[in-house]
Amino acid sequence: MNHHHLTPGSGTRRHVAAALIGLGAVVALLGATSSEAVASTSDTCVESKPTTSWKPAVARANTALTKTLNNLQNHKYQRAAAHLRVVGHQTRFAHTAATALIGRPPTDPESDELPGVAAVQHVAALEHGIGVKLLAPFHNLTRTDTVRSLGKKLNLAVACRDVMLAKVIALKPGARDDYADGLADTLPGYNQELKAMSATLASGDLTSRARGAVTKAQQVVTATQADMERVFGGGERSPRLPR
Repeated sequence: MNHHHLTPGSGTRRHVAAALIGLGAVVALLGATSSEAVASTSDTCVESKPTTSWKPAVARANTALTKTLNNLQNHKYQRAAAHLRVVGHQTRFAHTAATALIGRPPTDPESDELPGVAAVQHVAALEHGIGVKLLAPFHNLTRTDTVRSLGKKLNLAVACRDVMLAKVIALKPGARDDYADGLADTLPGYNQELKAMSATLASGDLTSRARGAVTKAQQVVTATQADMERVFGGGERSPRLPR
């Protein structure tokens, strides 16, 4: 899926091999939009020590992302690598927490606010930011270790978002409606991501490893966008969805 002032989206995965663990029910519900695209990445989306605290994880990931970019710009590659590891770790924490909240009832019995809605919006926004901001450092970068790390974090972000959004799409129509408004607002962000990826791939200053990583991310985002447009392209409720 792809973003604008992104706050998160879901999707199809035809672009990586292997079956999505724990998403058999999702695959059945999505039919042709099954999740092959993120298969090889889906295991790494789940943090080994899950937490419901997605807010601090999002904040830490964003802080580490800023530090990563600053250090790369100043050619401080070891520092950048350390912060990039934090980006990946905290993104998995945030993804695991947000995905676990999808479909859960309000924590306060007197509130109508579903905990999964805000979590999905903010975690998808984080993953959108990673998907866009990690593209620029690939240009003219020949350090194999740094290119590899950037590629892994880029693909982690877009693939995990796809997994998370697939769970939203798999909700029954009534439950999915709670997410529709916010996710419809994220749709322009996918065009932003794909445009940035296309521009990056059009340049002649990428290594073959960097080009492969961006191409894989582009495939996943394209699939995510298709699913998000199909389900949330009608605003609060797509006319193509069952009522």
